[in-house]
Amino acid sequence: MVPLVLLSMAALISVFFGIRYFMAKAFMPYHAVVAGQSWSDLEPGVRTIILGMLRIIGGGFATYGLALLWLLIPLHAKEPWARWAVLTLSATSILTALYVTISLRRVAPHARTPVLPAAVVLALSTAGVAISFFT
Repeated sequence: MVPLVLLSMAALISVFFGIRYFMAKAFMPYHAVVAGQSWSDLEPGVRTIILGMLRIIGGGFATYGLALLWLLIPLHAKEPWARWAVLTLSATSILTALYVTISLRRVAPHARTPVLPAAVVLALSTAGVAISFFT
């Protein structure tokens, strides 16, 4: 039961961030800090490209979260492959997001990139899988 709760929390956080990024009308405040420009200072074509990328990112986060929710079914049934699927999805999705948020902070240390939410999702999913090996 605990692994399913942890993975559900990771999934819901990811879906929330997916919706947030997908619905964005401009880049995030931390993007402005890293870019050294406000949204209105950007050329219209650049704004269009950035909005497209935010939607791709949002779709990716939402897809990761929804995949975790679907994987709760085989995890609950104790299907061993499901653990590895969660680890694979988390490594490719959330480790990448964590890497980027840390990299952006290295460029602009005062930018409030979402390092903590990415780390929390990674910790929840990893802990959920780890516990599932023992239950």
